[in-house]
Amino acid sequence: MQSYLFIDKNLEKVEYGEVFEKELKSYKSITNRNIEIGDIFRARVVKKVNAFNCFFVELFKGKFGFLDFKDVSYDIKLGDSILVYVYKINLNNKAPNVSMDISISSKFSVISSKNFGILKSRKLIDFKFDFTLLENLHSKYGIKLRTSCLGNDENMILQDVKENIEKFEKILSLKNDLPVPKLIYRKDDFLINFLLENINKKCIINDKSIFSYLKKNKFIKNELIFDDNYSLKYDYNVGRYVENLKNKQVNFKNINIVIENFEALTVIDVNSKKNLEKENKSKNALNVNTLAINEIIRQIIFRDISGVIIIDFINMDIEDKKLFEKIIRNINPFDDRKWSFYGFTKTGLYEISRQRR
Repeated sequence: MQSYLFIDKNLEKVEYGEVFEKELKSYKSITNRNIEIGDIFRARVVKKVNAFNCFFVELFKGKFGFLDFKDVSYDIKLGDSILVYVYKINLNNKAPNVSMDISISSKFSVISSKNFGILKSRKLIDFKFDFTLLENLHSKYGIKLRTSCLGNDENMILQDVKENIEKFEKILSLKNDLPVPKLIYRKDDFLINFLLENINKKCIINDKSIFSYLKKNKFIKNELIFDDNYSLKYDYNVGRYVENLKNKQVNFKNINIVIENFEALTVIDVNSKKNLEKENKSKNALNVNTLAINEIIRQIIFRDISGVIIIDFINMDIEDKKLFEKIIRNINPFDDRKWSFYGFTKTGLYEISRQRR
């Protein structure tokens, strides 16, 4: 296959993306050591800090969460094993904010341990749905219907709610299990969204549980191919590229790009591996820079670089620089983050920013 999607799960992470015409078009990696909003941990209470009105809880070895007193659901003490929900990721490796109020979401519903009763999105005020069907479930949890319910079948929505409640109860039943600490739930939505964004494209999956989970989803129209021998490491179209993401130097088409990550910003330097002809030096620089910016955008997305990014392009004259800025303004990054292209600074460096997660 020359064009396909892939989902590769191993012990450390889930990697997924798209190959188009034998070239890696998109790539993302979610590692088990990353903490994501919506994660639910079986955590250990390790410290109480009255000065900050909080507890610190261990999420996994060497990683802690910040549990504000207002996010505590019942009396706890040091050493207790509790379930916590990550609702905010903080910058600079600061502890994420967690709460004992647990919730999970599905296509049509949100189940919560905090809000009891039946709730609905404000956009569903005129939604014709028999809410007694939800009341008849006699759930002891809060049930909220999402805006995605609009235009969908009543029985399909009810089935979604039932399955979400079952999943929620399973999560709560794991509170007193071992080991502690442990990640016990992570949203699967990112894979569903990935396939829905790439509808009707073939997808290779090497994990049976992921394959079965996605196969059951009624909204996914992709052709799913289970292959437990698939590994992106040995997929030439993917492995060779992903392996280079570990290096600070990127070499392609006689262009050398150096990526340096610092705490406050990322600096990228662009160089040509061959001498530019003196007669058309600015035009040649424009061509090199145009090739480089497209690769730089890919590298920023694939490496998940965010914040302030400074790029040192090869020097061009004023007219070619204006033309180059016009080219950049027409770039639409294939990404779910907000980008800002600020242009050249007085020192001749180009400034970009990409929204943090």
